[in-house]
Amino acid sequence: MAAKEKKCLIVRAPNWIGDAVLCTPALGALRRLYPVAAITVLAKPSVAPVFQNSPDVTDIMVYDDKDAHKGIAGRVRLSGEIRKRRFDVAVLFQNAFDAAFLSFISGIPERIGFARDLRGPLLTKAVTATKEIKAAHQVYYYLHLIEAMGGAVSGNASPRPRLYVTRDERKWAKAYLKTYGLAGRPLVGVSPGASYGQAKRWLPERFAKAVAELGRRHNAATIIFGAQEDVEAVSIVERLLPFPCVNCAGKLTLRQFMALLIELDIFIANDSGPMHLGSALGVPTIGIFCSTDPALTGPVGAHARAVLNRVPCSPCFKRTCRFGHYDCLASVSVDMVIEAAEALMRASEKGAKGAVHASS
Repeated sequence: MAAKEKKCLIVRAPNWIGDAVLCTPALGALRRLYPVAAITVLAKPSVAPVFQNSPDVTDIMVYDDKDAHKGIAGRVRLSGEIRKRRFDVAVLFQNAFDAAFLSFISGIPERIGFARDLRGPLLTKAVTATKEIKAAHQVYYYLHLIEAMGGAVSGNASPRPRLYVTRDERKWAKAYLKTYGLAGRPLVGVSPGASYGQAKRWLPERFAKAVAELGRRHNAATIIFGAQEDVEAVSIVERLLPFPCVNCAGKLTLRQFMALLIELDIFIANDSGPMHLGSALGVPTIGIFCSTDPALTGPVGAHARAVLNRVPCSPCFKRTCRFGHYDCLASVSVDMVIEAAEALMRASEKGAKGAVHASS
């Protein structure tokens, strides 16, 4: 289908980092559909950095529901800010009622999204989330919206998420590593946290054993990543390692984290936002899956692997184990993770590592 005329579009981004990463192929498909349009992403502060420097994005609006846009008065204020932009089309990757309501009260003429959470009447194009769509990988879930708008995504869109790190950010990362004496050394990165819940968190003790063995085999230095809420899990891993490491938990911005990820030789994480960031940046990435399903939310690309060992009750998609045993966590052994990491590192040495996408 031919590209459409110039319009002014606003895209409501998902609220989770991993979901935001997985919607980037759909953003690319939207850009191809509207190559000369102004495309603004509306995202919460924790997610907005994911879209910085993307050639598919013209501008980013921040939806700060904890401060400036908190409560009813805040939403009215945000609606006024949106109205001033005179958007022609709203594309809602975020599924909540709030996303449709906000685009409706902001007077956006065309509003496209999935018909979920009772928001169908607020949309001008309400797309049915069929069983087939829900059963596909989440990358295709977002792409389906663009296809419903007339985008030819099946043959032209790469399903691989892409992120963009600047040269200055990469320079910062190299200087950071030099400060800790890590320049030129093989680097193993690990992220033992997961915001969703305990059922997605492989044991910190096993992270430590896997990292210790990889460090021994490759004379590699270790960097442990995590958000502020991951400090405890990160501290356990750090304490159990038989050698010093760099503990970055709660000390980096999201953009700094992304820049450091690019420098890694291997990155090991739970099914989480960090896992998707690593994969999208072309970093050899191991994602550990327990209560969730890599067929739906696994890392995308030849440079990424999902490690799992199904038990009778998985995938349950629960935050905590309803039976209290967490067998899905226990069934993923240290050897399984090490074996997957070694295979991915060998493939990377042969040139299979994904390309890093950077802007000036």
